[in-house]
Amino acid sequence: MKNFTKLSILSLIGVLVFTSCETTELDLTANPNALGPDQASADLFINAIQEDFAYFVDELGSPGLRLTRQLHDFFRDYDNAYTPIAWDGVWSNAYQGIMEDIRLMTILAEEATLSYYVGMGEVFQAYIYISLVDYFGDVPYTEALQGSENLNPSSDGGQAVYQAALGLLDSAIANFNAGGSGPQYDMYYGGDAQKWIRAANSIKKKAYLNMGDYSSYNSISNYITSSADDFQFQWGTNVSNPDTRSPIYRSNYTDNGASDFQSNWLMNRLMVGRGGVRDPRINYLIYRQQGDTPGIDAPSDEVLLQCAVPGFFIEPHRIAYGLYCGLPEGYWGRDHGDDSGINPDQSRRALSGIYPSGGSYDSGEFVPQYLNDGSGGAGITPIILSSWMNFFDAEVAVNTGGDPTAGTLAGIESFMNKVDDITGAPDISQADIDEYIAAFASEWTAASLDGKLEMWAEEFMITQVGNGIDAYNLYRRTGYPKNLQPTIELNPGQFPLSMFYPSNHAGRNSNVNQKTDLAQRVFWNTNGPSVD
Repeated sequence: MKNFTKLSILSLIGVLVFTSCETTELDLTANPNALGPDQASADLFINAIQEDFAYFVDELGSPGLRLTRQLHDFFRDYDNAYTPIAWDGVWSNAYQGIMEDIRLMTILAEEATLSYYVGMGEVFQAYIYISLVDYFGDVPYTEALQGSENLNPSSDGGQAVYQAALGLLDSAIANFNAGGSGPQYDMYYGGDAQKWIRAANSIKKKAYLNMGDYSSYNSISNYITSSADDFQFQWGTNVSNPDTRSPIYRSNYTDNGASDFQSNWLMNRLMVGRGGVRDPRINYLIYRQQGDTPGIDAPSDEVLLQCAVPGFFIEPHRIAYGLYCGLPEGYWGRDHGDDSGINPDQSRRALSGIYPSGGSYDSGEFVPQYLNDGSGGAGITPIILSSWMNFFDAEVAVNTGGDPTAGTLAGIESFMNKVDDITGAPDISQADIDEYIAAFASEWTAASLDGKLEMWAEEFMITQVGNGIDAYNLYRRTGYPKNLQPTIELNPGQFPLSMFYPSNHAGRNSNVNQKTDLAQRVFWNTNGPSVD
């Protein structure tokens, strides 16, 4: 990514930003707060679209992280966690906010022959449509964005929407190849059309992977293979008017302390590492506000962690799994589905670290963190990283009779370097990277294919912090990792193979029938495993 400060850019466009929590209209009519093509320029539209897209990725990615145990999930059962109303904001942000703005921006850009702008809009739109299909299945495409001319748009089949999105990406590539200048503030690639083309091709590859079309996947060679081309959004440090900080940072570095709990499964995976070698990324991904954990290695504080109080009932299936309640050394998080009340621990529990949220690097000082601490929120929202493409390559290799070793090892090293490149933290030494990878390789060599796939999936999940869309896809597509921490509830109900339609879509659209349960698969997951 081009290194330039986003703070001034985001401040200029703050008035145009429509975040998911602010878009609450309940149908697919035109956004009454949006500027019409006679009121704004293509530049004003593209500025707002770029930031709104980052918010969309962040909001849709969070449930994927929680479902795959990369972030704590407060709900004991899936039906109550992912209700129709929970999706209203992200749905409105997608259709009424971003894609309506793209439609209007495209009118202006085409009139002015701004092909670069059109290409950017097509990449954003394609990613959104693919992601909506991944979560919900059939969604409006052909009849979408018609405003008052069609208040009840019918849904297109998920496969048809995927094909339409692939067509948008081909069109985007053609528009970037057509030449022409980009906007003054290209917040993703700083005016580099070739990097946009690699991003478009990478989105195509992930779509083909989901569909199991490995021949088409392998036919694309010009894609993201270097962290310099990573598709991501860089946040700033401004606190208000507008707030340009990473959404994860905003929730956890406040005057009142943190709102999130970190996942015990993820922290344990980082602590255990491979072959006795702790994962060196742990100090970047997790920040400890204190050096011990109540009831685990700080008995006097046990009342602050309910499950650590002597005599507290721990469900047998959690005990059998072998990881429950808490971890030592101040890695203070929660188990999957722990919905117990909140003790006054906001300034003591572990936090998201400097990567990806722009928080604090854990140097072992154990200082409570508040507003403006760490890197002040100047983190990233990852969309597609070069490390992810390595892991995708490994999966395709397995499915085409090849060897996943090279892709997996490359993915680990790529993400190690990605994490330590973030501003505000020391580099991970090459010796530490080499030691971890050597320990991983030794364990890998001794493992069966099933064991290798477990290791591959766990390592991929670690790279997903900040955006769990592809973690959720991978888990449904492959069933790996199989050894994720169980939910506290012994029978949490149907794991969401797709989500309920948003209430503002199903409740107001006469052409939509709400799903009866979470067992309906998206089109590409027809033969996928029934994950737990």
